[in-house]
Amino acid sequence: MSKNLYYISEANVDVANHITWNPELEQERKSAVFDLLNNGSFKLAKLKDTGPYKLEIKLVEWKLILKVFDIYNSKSEEIKLSISRIRRTLRDYQIVCDNYVEAIKTAPLKKIEAIDVGRRTIHDEGAESLICLLEEFIQVDMDTARRLFTLISIISLKI
Repeated sequence: MSKNLYYISEANVDVANHITWNPELEQERKSAVFDLLNNGSFKLAKLKDTGPYKLEIKLVEWKLILKVFDIYNSKSEEIKLSISRIRRTLRDYQIVCDNYVEAIKTAPLKKIEAIDVGRRTIHDEGAESLICLLEEFIQVDMDTARRLFTLISIISLKI
């Protein structure tokens, strides 16, 4: 099987996690989904012939539920993981993102750049932690993990 089938063809946030997002968060959500569909690498770890996938993301309390439909073999898999280990990173990321949005309005460029460096660092840390959490079930690259972390961060605001 060709490696180019290891991608997500459709990604959705479960309706239970839909909230009325502000325009900035809605744009982040759309951008993360767009990047998942166009640039991501995603493979169920235990299967050799697999992909592409449809993905539904759901968060219940601090449990991540990924419903993965494998288009290649028409099978579904539901992966449930506790994300309590990355809870602090998620909250830190949300705080820095809020600070970044506020800084853009009035702060000098140097301060905005400093906040952005911190935001990216926390985002990378969260993505790396997510890769570790998922590795037994799903193989993802750093870009895919970053987009998934973004989506998890957004939907965790409801918790």
